[in-house]
Amino acid sequence: MKTKLALVVALALGLAGPTYADFPAFGSAFGCLTTASAIGQGRGMLGGGVGIADATSAFGTFTYGLSKFTDGRLRFGFIDYDEARVAFGADFKWQFWQVGQGRREPMDMAVGGFFEYEDVYGGSIFQFGGQLFGSYPINLNRGGTLSPYGRFNIRMETLSGTYGGSNTELKFGFNGGVEWKATRDVAFYGEFQFDGNDGLFLGINFNVM
Repeated sequence: MKTKLALVVALALGLAGPTYADFPAFGSAFGCLTTASAIGQGRGMLGGGVGIADATSAFGTFTYGLSKFTDGRLRFGFIDYDEARVAFGADFKWQFWQVGQGRREPMDMAVGGFFEYEDVYGGSIFQFGGQLFGSYPINLNRGGTLSPYGRFNIRMETLSGTYGGSNTELKFGFNGGVEWKATRDVAFYGEFQFDGNDGLFLGINFNVM
């Protein structure tokens, strides 16, 4: 497991001196848990999720519609490497394709950016980068929609701390899952993440504005 590997590396760093060379990717504590579709200007979604991955996590989110096609999201929670530690971040997306609109694009697509901070091993992990989303809504006979989605991200991961050094590396990640919008106000999510913190992420969103 990556958790045990990271603990061994952290111990080695403490014993062998201040070097972070070739540190493995840590990945996101939060997963993706959103489609490419924007929620709409002035709308707000309150959510929560868990990550059952190389490092277990639990977190809450708030998403706000900044414009018709732009969302901003805040995320805060805890991630468990050796013990529960704080993680927080923010991201945004701009939807540039919408199914059934304009030229009748084949799928919803969005692009955006993000950052994320995690407190680990007496130090910290800071990530920032860009992300590309794709999804497609399928109307269900009994109401609601089912939307398969994917996200690709490219980011810089910086590990720094009390060992006397830091290391920054370019990393990549992918999330693939499905959103089930049971009603206009409630949506459920399930996805797999492959970015260093590999595993299953589950979430829920409620419309509060």
